[in-house]
Amino acid sequence: MTSSAKVFGLPAVLAVTVGVLVSWKPVLLGALVLAALLIWGLWTPSRLTYALFAVLLLVPVTADPGYPAEPVWIVLLTATAIALFGRLQRFHPDTPLASVGMYAFALPAAGVVAALASWSGPKDLIVSLVPFVCYAVIAWHVVEEARQDPDGFKRLAKAFAWFGVPVALLAIYQRLTGTWPILDELAISNAFTSTAGAGRSVGTVGHPIVYGTYCMTSMCVAVALRGRLWQLPFFAGAVGLLLSGTRSAWIGMACAMVVWYLAQKRKVTRRGVTLVGVSVAVLAGLMVAAPRVMDGVMEIFHSRLSNLTGQSSATARYSRYETAWSSLWEGYKSVVFGLGPEAHVRFFQQVGIGDQLAQTFDNSYLTLWYDFGLIGLIPFLIILVTLLLRAKSLATRMLVAGFAAQIFFFDFYLWPCAAAALIMAAGLAISEDSGRRNNLPQDTSILANVPLARTG
Repeated sequence: MTSSAKVFGLPAVLAVTVGVLVSWKPVLLGALVLAALLIWGLWTPSRLTYALFAVLLLVPVTADPGYPAEPVWIVLLTATAIALFGRLQRFHPDTPLASVGMYAFALPAAGVVAALASWSGPKDLIVSLVPFVCYAVIAWHVVEEARQDPDGFKRLAKAFAWFGVPVALLAIYQRLTGTWPILDELAISNAFTSTAGAGRSVGTVGHPIVYGTYCMTSMCVAVALRGRLWQLPFFAGAVGLLLSGTRSAWIGMACAMVVWYLAQKRKVTRRGVTLVGVSVAVLAGLMVAAPRVMDGVMEIFHSRLSNLTGQSSATARYSRYETAWSSLWEGYKSVVFGLGPEAHVRFFQQVGIGDQLAQTFDNSYLTLWYDFGLIGLIPFLIILVTLLLRAKSLATRMLVAGFAAQIFFFDFYLWPCAAAALIMAAGLAISEDSGRRNNLPQDTSILANVPLARTG
C-alpha cells in the first residue's frame, strides 16, 4: 500500500462505512461506538472505573437493542465483569485480598441464611441474590480503587456530575417534543415509553424515577465537592430533577440539602444571601420574559404535587404496604426470616393487586424485609447508617441521605443507576478517608535519631 493510500484511503473507507451505518443502522453505529469506548476504557484500571460507572449510570435497562437476555441482566453482569477485570488488573500475590469493600457481601450472605429458613428452591435464591452479589462485587472494586487513588475518584464523581449537563439538554428536548428518542423504539414495554411518562423526561436511563436519582447524585456531588464552575452541573441537575417529575427524588434531594446545611459552619453568609437573591431575580425575570416557560414549570409542580394522598400511585402504595405488612406479621418466622427469596414476585404473579400499576411493593426496605426478613434488612440498614454517621465526606452523607429517603418509594434492586448512587457514596467515603491519611504530617523526630550507616 502506497503512502498516499495510507493517508487518504483508510480515512475514506472509514468515512464511507460510517455514512452507510448512519443511513442504514444508526443504532448499530451507536452500539459500535459504545463498544469501542468500552474497550478503550478497559485498558487501564483508572479508565476502567469510568467505564464501569458509564455502564451503571447511563445505559438504560428499559431498552433492548437485541440483547440475548433481559437488558437489566446484561447491564448488571457487564458491570460485574468489568469490576472483576479491574480486580485482576490490580491483583498482586503480596496484597491481601480481604478489604473493607467486602463488607458489601454481608447482604447476600444474610440473604442465604434467611433463605434456608424459608426455602423455595435454588432458582428463586439465585435470581433474588444475583443483583446483590453483583453490587457487592462492584462496590468491592470501587472502594479499592477509591483507596488506591482518592483524588482520581473525586475527579470521576465530578466528571459524571458534569455529564449531567448534556443529559439535561436531552431532558429539555424530551419535554418539548414529548418523545424519548431511541428509547421509545427500543423500549421493552409500553410502560417504559414516553406515552406512559406523561411528558416526564428520562435522560438516557429510560425511567423518570431513575433519572431523578441520577440528577440527585450529580447535584450532591457538585455542591459537596465543588470545583470550578460547579454551579453549572448543579443547575443542570436541578433542571433534570424538575423535568423528571420524580417526587421521591425531590424528597431525597431535600433531605440531602438538609444534611448539607447542617454541615456548614456558618449557616448564613453574604455569598449565600447573594446567591439566593440572584436566583429569585432570575426566576422573576423568567416569569416576565418567558411566561410560557414558567407556566410549564408550574404545571409540572401542580400535576405532581396536587392531591398527593389521593393519586393512583399513592393509593396503590397504601394497598401494597398494607398487604405486605399483614403478611409479614403472620408469625415470628416471617418477621425474622421473611417469606423467602422472590416472595414478592410470587405474590404479584399468583394474587396481585388489580390496579394496572407496577407490580412491586414500591418500598425497598419493605421488599427486602418481605423476602429476607430482618436478617436481610438489618445488614442493609447498618451499611446506610454507618456511611451516614461515620463518613467524613459531605458528598457521601448527602448521597446516602437522599438515597435512603428516595428508595422508601420504589424498589431499586434492578435499577443499576440507582444502586450506583450508593456505590459512589461508598467510594467517596473511602477516598476522603484515604486522602486525609495521605496528607497527615509524618513525625520525623524518631527518624532523625536513627543513624544512616554504622560507624567504624
